[in-house]
Amino acid sequence: MTYSESYFTTRESWRDWRIEARALIRFARVTPGTHVLEIGCGGGGLMRLLRERGASVVGVDTLDVALCLAHKRLGSSSLIQIAQDGKLPFCDNAFDAIIAQHVIEHLPDLDTALAEWHRLLKAKGRLALATPNARYPDPAHFADADHSHIFTPIELRQAIERAGFSVQACYTLFPFLSRVRALRALGVITHKFFQHAPYFSSRGRTILLSATKVERL
Repeated sequence: MTYSESYFTTRESWRDWRIEARALIRFARVTPGTHVLEIGCGGGGLMRLLRERGASVVGVDTLDVALCLAHKRLGSSSLIQIAQDGKLPFCDNAFDAIIAQHVIEHLPDLDTALAEWHRLLKAKGRLALATPNARYPDPAHFADADHSHIFTPIELRQAIERAGFSVQACYTLFPFLSRVRALRALGVITHKFFQHAPYFSSRGRTILLSATKVERL
């Protein structure tokens, strides 16, 4: 997949992106003054929504094109380019919440990344994630050579708990109704109807997860 300015701006126009973004902000419990770190901030669309809610937000990304776009749109000095190793230049317990929208599937070493995120969160800090679901019946929809691993909901929950977090919510969105574009769009519009249906509840296209930091003894 080619990550260009048009990719980031087009993605933010999609209904499913907006649904995910609102859910992640809700999971992060953003109020005025909340200190939020967005991992993989892309073109800055989610940062803009967080700022509208009064959050103090920092965005990091590995891509020049993403950070240049975010800077043009936000005029922000709170944007930092990070290396592929994922090390983050912040002190311990620096943030109330960390948000990562479609990031963890790109990470070759999720356990190391989660340990770093755990370090950065304050006590009982919140982690909010969105990622593709390996149980989605049409995996070609999110095929990308840059993906390291696509998780099932159970795998994701286990990884998050292993890293020292308590999972508060883990469910899927956007059921597979058909490969036909119109029915795929209908699955986005009607996602709440299918969220708790036995077959569809674990097979939605996106996994959403909310967790809080647990202090290690």
